[in-house]
Amino acid sequence: MVFRHPQQHGLHRHEPYLAKFLGSLDVLAEQKRSILSDTVLTESQKQENLDGLNLPGTSAKLEDLCVFFQFTPSSKVYGYTEFDLKPGGQHIPLSLQNIEEYCDLSRSFCLDTGIRRQMEAFKGGFNTVFSLSHVKMFTPQEFRLLLCGEMSPDWSRDDLLEYTEPKFGYTRESSGFLNLVEVLVEMSGPERKNFLQFATGCSSLPPGGLANLNPRLTVVRKEGEGGDSCLPSVNTCVHYLKLPEYSSKQVLRERLLQSTQEKGSILIS
Repeated sequence: MVFRHPQQHGLHRHEPYLAKFLGSLDVLAEQKRSILSDTVLTESQKQENLDGLNLPGTSAKLEDLCVFFQFTPSSKVYGYTEFDLKPGGQHIPLSLQNIEEYCDLSRSFCLDTGIRRQMEAFKGGFNTVFSLSHVKMFTPQEFRLLLCGEMSPDWSRDDLLEYTEPKFGYTRESSGFLNLVEVLVEMSGPERKNFLQFATGCSSLPPGGLANLNPRLTVVRKEGEGGDSCLPSVNTCVHYLKLPEYSSKQVLRERLLQSTQEKGSILIS
């Protein structure tokens, strides 16, 4: 059985390496509790089993890590190198005896006490723009959707045909446009996010999906030399995708993915 702490998902997004480490400690702590609760084992057998515990997937003992009750930030931009998770934390080594406390304090610091001042400042600033009393009508999931849009882009073939505009060289019956629709439908979640970032400048869709994207995604035919070696380009301000007429759907997919996977560049032509 894999033990997962309820805060593990949130921490994974905020501090992925720490989350992975704490996940390993959770497994170790669960093994410890299992040994201690085993009514068949004698006290000496329990201690022997405890002494034989290693970090999951390694031959290392917990004490070999020389970890103390401190939080160490992942970057120097935070302005400090360590923070005691409890008074005298720099002198308290992590061990099997206090492993649960260490995990709880680490998660609490990252997701609560360590960011409380920043969150209070954010709440105060947000409240000056939009009263927090009105937010209470939404669930956390609904409010996130309003603020961030569709974080996992979802569309069907019908959506693309209805809410995407082919123009200037393409029609809804054009093979090049229909090939694009098929490629977009077949894309994975991350590929869809990359495509949206490439074509619109934002990796998510507004609430309601493509139907509420404004302006709508427009696909126009890109003229010029290059043939199958030519890459698509975009005008993100107006959601224009400039697509060459490729010789096959496979070539279209390869060139589109090549373009959308480029980081830190905006192609406008």
